[in-house]
Amino acid sequence: MVKRKISLFIAVLMLFSVLTGCTVNELGYLNMSSEINKLTQYEFKNSTQMEISKLITGGEKNSKIDVEISGEANIDDINAMYLNMDVKIKVDGKGNSEPVKMIMADNKIYVSKNIIAEVSKLQEDFGFYGYNGLVAEKMLEELKDTEYIVVAEMDDIYGSVSYKENYTVLLESAKEYLTNAFKGFDSKLIKKTSNGYSMELTAENAVEFVERLVKYVSENKELVFDETIKYLENIYAAVEIKGMEGTVETEEIIAELEGMREDFYDTIDEIAEFFETGEQRLYAGMLDRSYIKNEIYKKGRVYGQSIEGELIYESIIFGNIKSESEITSKTVNNASVTEKTISVEELEELYGVLENKYNPVNTVELSWNSNDTQVFVGKIRLDGAAEYEYVQFAIIENRAYLPLRYIGEAFGEEVQWDDANKKAYVVRGTEKIDMTGTLIDSATMVKIRDFEKLGYVIGYEQEYDYSTATITK
Repeated sequence: MVKRKISLFIAVLMLFSVLTGCTVNELGYLNMSSEINKLTQYEFKNSTQMEISKLITGGEKNSKIDVEISGEANIDDINAMYLNMDVKIKVDGKGNSEPVKMIMADNKIYVSKNIIAEVSKLQEDFGFYGYNGLVAEKMLEELKDTEYIVVAEMDDIYGSVSYKENYTVLLESAKEYLTNAFKGFDSKLIKKTSNGYSMELTAENAVEFVERLVKYVSENKELVFDETIKYLENIYAAVEIKGMEGTVETEEIIAELEGMREDFYDTIDEIAEFFETGEQRLYAGMLDRSYIKNEIYKKGRVYGQSIEGELIYESIIFGNIKSESEITSKTVNNASVTEKTISVEELEELYGVLENKYNPVNTVELSWNSNDTQVFVGKIRLDGAAEYEYVQFAIIENRAYLPLRYIGEAFGEEVQWDDANKKAYVVRGTEKIDMTGTLIDSATMVKIRDFEKLGYVIGYEQEYDYSTATITK
């Protein structure tokens, strides 16, 4: 329990305190970061290269990932942010030939419809199942007048957040918290460069940093806790959060946190005692020559950031990263998406219809126990892709009955219901094939053998209470 608390607390401290301190370099780094974050209208670009060890991917060789992002943003009003960017991703040299556009506007997140073709191409290049190529092609034909897919409504993402304060007010509040809560603390991680500041974490100095940080917090726990509460009060006062259970009450949250004060003090003392044992230095040895370096700089009107790092565990290189970003102040006008759009739900429905038509299921595998109420169904499509799920079924006079519409439409059949005669049919052109069965909870259930009327081949085996069957088109 103690070690779990230690791990959690260290992670939180590293996350929130890596820029803390009040020495000249820390303040310089913090001020330049604040300058960058205060830009509310700007253009940006980023280039990132990653290499991931085959030990992680399970492939025959290391994987290389290249990401290119460029665009513009306007966050003057956090409640109505605007973002327009192009994204290109390549894995081992293969990736989207045309950038996928992502737009945040009108309180929605959009992606350009060419993501369908690009994802389909990636699947083909790397040989994994997902979008069927022919189905994706037919879907794009259906969407010839549509430009964007609505991925999400912003209000649906973790509830609704409304900001009462300007973006820069929140930044200043964060800066004030760091300088007040950690005044006098020297991270010893940040250095001045010709155009900015750099911060480098190695396996060794990261442990030393955490040791200094824990010691500082242990000796100043009342100050750190008080400033943290004050900062959270400012944040909650600046935002209104509405979730599933209504508005979050600031007073209740702060009171609950205040009630954790003694637990916080006790945990800090436990962590400090643990660090006195020196056990934490064993982890530095395991991470060997791992490092991550982050540099921020300003050249003229351009702010930049360079990141590079490598993860080495017990002398094995697991991966590395290099990233270059630039951000430049620019007037950016908010714009609405006026082109025709389709929601993700509508897109999935369209894909399902087209998939059943152009990449239908040719085999259904079934397995069940006579004591069960659900049958385990595997639907195998023409291209070999398989989908598995549990489906309600019924046992009548020792025979298994399955929902006709579920099975029939999976095979690409058209199923119709004649309400007057209480019968279901499979329609093929002008032919109507009567599928006798029984109505259970408004669903027509038919015997597995009834699918022989459609020309399907039925295979069936039973051993004690366990049964398996196949329906092949």
